[in-house]
Amino acid sequence: MCASGAGAGNIASAAWPPYTRPAATGVVPECWAYLGSDNSGGLKVTTYDGTTAHYKQFLISWDALGTFAAAPVISAWKDNTYPAASPGTQPGSPGDGSAIVNGQTTDTSNTSYLKANAYGYGVDTGGTQQTPSANAGGTLAATTGTAGAVSPATGAWLATWQSLQAASQWIADGVTPKPTTAGLWYFLLSLWTGPNMAGGSLIPVVGLQYLWV
Repeated sequence: MCASGAGAGNIASAAWPPYTRPAATGVVPECWAYLGSDNSGGLKVTTYDGTTAHYKQFLISWDALGTFAAAPVISAWKDNTYPAASPGTQPGSPGDGSAIVNGQTTDTSNTSYLKANAYGYGVDTGGTQQTPSANAGGTLAATTGTAGAVSPATGAWLATWQSLQAASQWIADGVTPKPTTAGLWYFLLSLWTGPNMAGGSLIPVVGLQYLWV
């Protein structure tokens, strides 16, 4: 994630210009993905700008070999050990994703700086794929977030985006998808920052958490 025009697919992200901490909360406007090395093959996520005006941006894909034991969830953690968040707490020297995931009292009302929206069930219990064809819309602000889980209705976006904050605030699928059925679950991201966010290399882990049988 970076400022407008700051990213490039053939330049290592560590060499990008630093993102200047703003005087007021706002959206980080660009997102890049790297499928291999960090200094080549970078792809700009052209549909990402941190707003509600999109419907295909990111997706989770699973094959037909497994069976979910429960509804999967989307959230974000400070690192790949998936610890609990400390809402509102800004670390002195992040070095991970805690500054983003924890949020801050004034900037985000203790919600995460990272927001998300998900569409429908991905695959419903009958095996039907649910694919968006209209923008997410809905309520989105720096303070958006609800304690616990929120779940999209069938064939619909969340009316209010959710904060991704470990097991404090997350998105849960509305159903357990049909067993041994391949599927795609579409979701959107919006990364915010503000004057009270700690600086540094901020690297949260965004993921799908699930149980299987």
